[in-house]
Amino acid sequence: MSQGNRRDTLTVLSDLLKNMEEPRRMTRLLYASNLSYSQFSKYLKMVKDMGLAQEQNEPFRSYKVTDEGKNFMEMVKKRKEN
Repeated sequence: MSQGNRRDTLTVLSDLLKNMEEPRRMTRLLYASNLSYSQFSKYLKMVKDMGLAQEQNEPFRSYKVTDEGKNFMEMVKKRKEN
């Protein structure tokens, strides 16, 4: 993979949050993120610590984007458009 094809951190975080618009199990998020497990774990912790996503335990353990996370995705989208 060439240097030009890499996603920056904001894009990775936004993509991860986009996959959380509906509650998703960790395995599905990992597959959809196209990251290694260690990278995925780092970014998942980051979005949870920043309050952009939350873990749910009902009806199953899953992750869902918060309102703050939706605002973050919108800001990243606007940044890409400029």
